[in-house]
Amino acid sequence: SLLLWSVLLLAPVALAHAPTGCVTIKNRHMDKYLVSSSSYDSERRHVSLDTTGNQHWVIRQDGINYRITHGLLKEELYESDKSRNGNFVFLWTPRDRARGRGWRITQSEQGFYHIKNVKYGHCLYAKGLLSNWIGAYANCDSKKYEWKIVSTSCRN
Repeated sequence: SLLLWSVLLLAPVALAHAPTGCVTIKNRHMDKYLVSSSSYDSERRHVSLDTTGNQHWVIRQDGINYRITHGLLKEELYESDKSRNGNFVFLWTPRDRARGRGWRITQSEQGFYHIKNVKYGHCLYAKGLLSNWIGAYANCDSKKYEWKIVSTSCRN
């Protein structure tokens, strides 16, 4: 009976598939959209949050995982091993073999998702009210880790 109850509770999460194709990605806690930001160096660009949903992303299935690419820039989202109060999350500008670019996207609550890096096991995280900084942390336990992924038209 307990096993059946557990299966019934977990089934919607296991069966939920993330939207693929062109999407917007919006943080539940901050109510802001994931966007590209300033350059970090010649190969990496920061990502941050913005109130406008004018940038789209392309999510595509890669086996059981997903790859996330900025729609206009064609740069892949990846988690770096660089860390300062959480791992940095960047766009990889050379557009080739970025390490840490695979993501697991699982439903957390109806309409919201956790976006977890395959290599590091950390979830995409919106820092807080005073910062639009995006990082990756081992936890996945609050609305700061939840994202609304909505299909949209491609704009490029």
